[in-house]
Amino acid sequence: MPVEEKQARFLRCIGEPTRLQILKLVAKGEKCVGELARVLNKEQSLISHHLRALKECNIVKERQEAQRIYYKLTDDRLAKLIIDSEALMIELSLCEYQEENYEGKGNQRSGEEEICPDS
Repeated sequence: MPVEEKQARFLRCIGEPTRLQILKLVAKGEKCVGELARVLNKEQSLISHHLRALKECNIVKERQEAQRIYYKLTDDRLAKLIIDSEALMIELSLCEYQEENYEGKGNQRSGEEEICPDS
């Protein structure tokens, strides 16, 4: 599989709001499903579903201790990516509708799909 396809798969995997919330928490340190569910105010089954997807993409790994399973990022650079991407979104207003682009025309041409659609 070409690296661009792997990269696109990676970005799709992390590009879900609940997964980003999970990653932001796990970037601060290892967390168990119950703790993530409590902090995010979501069902444990939903958190487990998202963690499974993140694990399949090798973004998080797990460690079992007694009855609990703890999750952490597979690499510290992933934490930097999550933090830096949030900063870029805020500082550069990425994926926010703008009246005009740099050429003074509308942000999208008639009949074209949105560049940053809400999915």
